[in-house]
Amino acid sequence: MVGRSALAGGYVSHGVERVDLDVDGRPVPVVLKQASPVEVAAMRAVMVVPGVDRPRLLAAGSGWLVLPFYDGPALRPEEDVPGEVWTALGRVHAHWWRRRPRGVPVVDAAWWRTMVTRHTLPAVRGARERTGDVLFDEVEALLERWSVEPRLRAALAVLPRTLTHGDAHRGNVLIAADGGVLIDWGNARVAPAGLDLATMAAQGAEPSQAYRAAVGAGSTAPELREVERWWAQAHVHVQYLGFAADHLGPARVAEMIETAANAMDRLGPALESATTR
Repeated sequence: MVGRSALAGGYVSHGVERVDLDVDGRPVPVVLKQASPVEVAAMRAVMVVPGVDRPRLLAAGSGWLVLPFYDGPALRPEEDVPGEVWTALGRVHAHWWRRRPRGVPVVDAAWWRTMVTRHTLPAVRGARERTGDVLFDEVEALLERWSVEPRLRAALAVLPRTLTHGDAHRGNVLIAADGGVLIDWGNARVAPAGLDLATMAAQGAEPSQAYRAAVGAGSTAPELREVERWWAQAHVHVQYLGFAADHLGPARVAEMIETAANAMDRLGPALESATTR
């Protein structure tokens, strides 16, 4: 080892370091990262997917992992998601279709309720205390109802799952000299693939032909695709609502709640159509 330094930017800054190694006189930079058991399990699952070698797991242990250092900035708002990122995500979704990697949590009704009550609701309540805005009273009541929403539970009962990144936003896409790479799999979960697609779509990025080619024809019937679309839109906007309450303000929270509510309304008819065919 010839050097080490903390990383920020596209990499989370806490517990992530660049380590410079000398390998037979050749400089080799790697990333040493404190990692949860879920992230370690997810990285191991990604590495068995044929044709996916980025991000590449070099070593892992209890609470840590080592990856190559991808030297590049995070994807900017005006940039398209690189084709190689869509291809890798599509291959992961296809490989783990209807399968569960060991050690990665499953999104089901209990998981959803826990996310809403332990993560989103506390952020909304904190925002109400800071701002005094009555909007957050309305949001709290909605979230308490949605935490046990029958339409969401029904969707999760019928939708097929796969390995998802779970947090596929632009800050986790690095544009290195040799191509784009989707990093930070610490929020990976076994969920409908629409979770990743809806996260990208919320940032203006629709799946490219590269993703569709990697997934192939797909096994989801057309009527279930509609269920997945609306389930995912509702899920993602509630998932990131806590961040919006903490950092983006009441106006953005109101927009996200409106989008989630609209998705809930669309989910009911989509479920009815899927279950009557």
